[in-house]
Amino acid sequence: MYPPTHFQEHNIKQLHALVKQFPLATILMPNDKSDSSNLNNVCQMPVLFDEDRNIFIAHVAKHNPLAQLNTKPVKLLFNGDNCYLSPSYSNNKTLPSWLYSSVQVTANINIIESDNEKDKIMQQLTSHFEQGFTPMWSINDLPKNHREAMYQQLSFIEITPTHWQGNFKLSQNKPTEVRSIIKHNLTLINKHTIAALF
Repeated sequence: MYPPTHFQEHNIKQLHALVKQFPLATILMPNDKSDSSNLNNVCQMPVLFDEDRNIFIAHVAKHNPLAQLNTKPVKLLFNGDNCYLSPSYSNNKTLPSWLYSSVQVTANINIIESDNEKDKIMQQLTSHFEQGFTPMWSINDLPKNHREAMYQQLSFIEITPTHWQGNFKLSQNKPTEVRSIIKHNLTLINKHTIAALF
């Protein structure tokens, strides 16, 4: 079985937290929309996970192949922070390795047709991703006719998860005292995101 059981992460809250912190998804999709088993087209797209509704929302350019996959399955890959693990981080009690966390989500595409729903999605996306910017930009800063013209160039998407899989390679196969040393040393080199997962 790969990844090994000790590297599999099943805590759904932990998986949700990673996709919220690292929202750029690599999306595997069928090369031919009639063949949903052949996920060999790839695109990257920021998505926002709405935990209350259990969906991802996003928009892409109209010519993006994803816009042609209404009701089709895709796979979303999310990668958290990662780093090299030197034996010196663990008092020479590990071999050189690489630490990382990732989430794979199998999901179904739903293309949004309603203008009202498109506007809601754009409002939700921009309000979320503008957090931390001063001043915060609002989609409402654009005149309504400009927004409507922009929406004609985009496809708005809801993506419904059907299966979550976490792969967190964080030395879980090592003794607790070794993991504590690694966590401490990761903190010292400012790898706080990875250290927080230990």
